[in-house]
Amino acid sequence: MGREAPAAVHALIEHLVATPGDRALVQTDIDGLMDRFEIPLEQRPILRQGSRDELSALGVHGNYVIKWLIWSKRPTMPFFPISHYFDRRA
Repeated sequence: MGREAPAAVHALIEHLVATPGDRALVQTDIDGLMDRFEIPLEQRPILRQGSRDELSALGVHGNYVIKWLIWSKRPTMPFFPISHYFDRRA
């Protein structure tokens, strides 16, 4: 069975969905945001730098993972050059 969803993380992301003006705080005052929503200390490094898979493993809903990564200015999927597709067709 999967891990229990982190309620504080979900509350934070739901707040950002409802309050677009606060999304910039992910970049400018992430510590203040995490304090405001009482994000547990052990979850904070994953929010700051974790990958899509690490956020999912924490129990964050997939839709929220993507939103968080976008607001954090991090890639939502691994990058690969378009030549990867064309080179394989030859």
